[in-house]
Amino acid sequence: MGFALLVIFMFVAFGLTTLFRRWIDIPALIAVAIGCAVNANIFNPIKYPIVVGPFIFSIEIILYTLFMYTIVIRVLDYGYKAAKTMTFTSVAAIIISAIIEFVALVSFQGFDVETLKLFSFYFLSSIGTIAGVWVMVWIASNCRKKNLNSYIIIPLAIISSGLIHSIIYYGGMALINWKIDENALAMILGAVIGKAVCIGLSVFCYFVNQKWWMPLTLSSKEKEYEKVIKR
Repeated sequence: MGFALLVIFMFVAFGLTTLFRRWIDIPALIAVAIGCAVNANIFNPIKYPIVVGPFIFSIEIILYTLFMYTIVIRVLDYGYKAAKTMTFTSVAAIIISAIIEFVALVSFQGFDVETLKLFSFYFLSSIGTIAGVWVMVWIASNCRKKNLNSYIIIPLAIISSGLIHSIIYYGGMALINWKIDENALAMILGAVIGKAVCIGLSVFCYFVNQKWWMPLTLSSKEKEYEKVIKR
């Protein structure tokens, strides 16, 4: 049941983002980016695992990939400066959320080793997200300057970001616990499968917004460009 709801949520989340880009592209991207960035760090596979056979999935997989996708879109459709602004906003939201999480944990459970450990995992996920975002924006911006195909840039940027996030998150967990989590392999396999599906869906959604359901802001930009060319 949990896995089925996860799949439904994936299609709904990407579908609504694609749908609303038509009328409120920039506000929609900003809202989705902040919402996904904050909640991806909260609803991680440690606290909210969805076990399916030898794999462990979580809603974090969908949220993190969708967050990365919105940042890449800003780079591809609106340029580096626009993406940088949205990145700063998302990073600030992550940091604020981390502080709130820590205060809430201490208030509820008191300050002990277990609370500190839980916050450390959250902090690692936040650091991994921030590092991944910066690298992803750099890759997407440089690939865009070299006129690399957008449908190649999207998976390349998201995969790079995902690798950095995983290395920092799972590597940091191993150092804190002084051992590799017994479910680490199951979580990594689940993340690889889940993110591969989400990346494929990201590419398809971007295609839809470029060919069949273009945001009105982009349509206006194209019309202005055509007027300049005709002159």
